[in-house]
Amino acid sequence: MKARNFQNNDQKTKLRIAVDGRSRLNPPLQSTYFGNVIFTASPVALFGDLLSESFRCTVERIHREIKRMDDEYLRSALDYLEEVGDVSSIPRGSITCACPNLSINSWMRLPIYKADFGWGSPLLMRPATMLEGRGYIHPNPANDGSFSLAICLETDHMESFRKLFYEF
Repeated sequence: MKARNFQNNDQKTKLRIAVDGRSRLNPPLQSTYFGNVIFTASPVALFGDLLSESFRCTVERIHREIKRMDDEYLRSALDYLEEVGDVSSIPRGSITCACPNLSINSWMRLPIYKADFGWGSPLLMRPATMLEGRGYIHPNPANDGSFSLAICLETDHMESFRKLFYEF
């Protein structure tokens, strides 16, 4: 968020994080279940708060929101969807997550380098398209525990992000 250089400390910003609900439900669904069990954790903060609080506080803020995605919360969301019936009537957010918001998806647990369509394992796997405000955390193809971050930001924000990243 610092890289986006907001001038208004009262600007709200939202971080959207995809959460796999399979292991969070009780009883948990099998890891091989292929249905849609993806929920979104969305911590919201004021830009000024993020600037003034420690990195640890920001991480704890995000962790609390993800941890809140437990069996009770997810079942409540499922009950709501059943009550609505026609889910196409529910307003959805944009597929982009443009400034001042951000979306981060982790592909660390996806077995993307185990896919073999007859030519062997992929050498590299990345999203086909990148939209402003979206980021993806990818495992290294060597499967050594390291990762890459692919993120799409406005040009001036990307330059600020690069500087902040290397200062960290």
